[in-house]
Amino acid sequence: MKRTAFALLSIIALGACASSKGSTNDGSTIGKGIDLETMRPPEAAQVVQEFQKAYGIPPIPPPDTPVTSMAQVLEIIRGDRLPEYEAARRFAAGRQGAEALTVRGYLELSYAGALMTAAWILDHQRRRDLTELRQLSLSRPLEQGETGARDEARAAKLKTKTADLQKVVRALRVLAEEPLVAGADLIKQAISQDPKAQLAYLANANYFRLRGDWLEYDRMMRYADEGPEDPPVRTFLRAMEAFERYVDPARCEMLLKQTVAKRPDFVRAQANLVLVNEDIGEKYAELQALKQMSPNHLVVRLAGPMIEEEYETSQELKGVLSN
Repeated sequence: MKRTAFALLSIIALGACASSKGSTNDGSTIGKGIDLETMRPPEAAQVVQEFQKAYGIPPIPPPDTPVTSMAQVLEIIRGDRLPEYEAARRFAAGRQGAEALTVRGYLELSYAGALMTAAWILDHQRRRDLTELRQLSLSRPLEQGETGARDEARAAKLKTKTADLQKVVRALRVLAEEPLVAGADLIKQAISQDPKAQLAYLANANYFRLRGDWLEYDRMMRYADEGPEDPPVRTFLRAMEAFERYVDPARCEMLLKQTVAKRPDFVRAQANLVLVNEDIGEKYAELQALKQMSPNHLVVRLAGPMIEEEYETSQELKGVLSN
């Protein structure tokens, strides 16, 4: 399947999904006739493309610089440079040996993780949009005329928007499945060739983390812990485990900062610092740091506008409440 899904990289945070079956009467303007529950990868790619066209969002083209070495592939992974992932995958295709297979596996899993992160961000925004929709839907008998008409118009737009994004989020999850499976297969081959390959076990642990299979994750991490090194990806995985498994954002933040300290070019660790930070002032600061590292990063484009709006509101209220 062609990876048309990387066009998602240009999506701006507009909203997200609400769980629903069916496609004919779901209120969406994209993916007509495509059912959410039975959506296939080609249909998912179509939904992403139609969403971009409907909302006037141009894709980010990959850079003209060709990928010419495996070292460059590693740089692309560390830099979370998603527009270059397809070129990196094509260059690395067919490379054998435990190390090459591990790098190829990391590339696939990182791509899948990016799509899943995008879906997570949009789902978070969806909850905010649904709150706004409920507020607009409240009966207000003392309000008449123009104000009520404006509210009705905004509510109609919110319904359409969330229905459209509902399909985009589902599409992202469908499109993440193929690289997840491909990445897991490559990592298994790497481990079979070198049963002591620490990075391969860490990659396999990342696969099971993305699947939410924590028992297998534990098993892979035990094998990885037997290795002599303490690579940054190990700290990153422990950070995400703290957030996703134990719902401990404070520990996650601490470990992510350790990851960035170990490896300043580990862009995805910085991106997750933006997402897991609960204090809006600190979240905003981490966003600015991410912008410096990667101005067109997925998290900047998806979550950035929402975070900046929330930060501006908090600053405004801080001034008012202090008087």
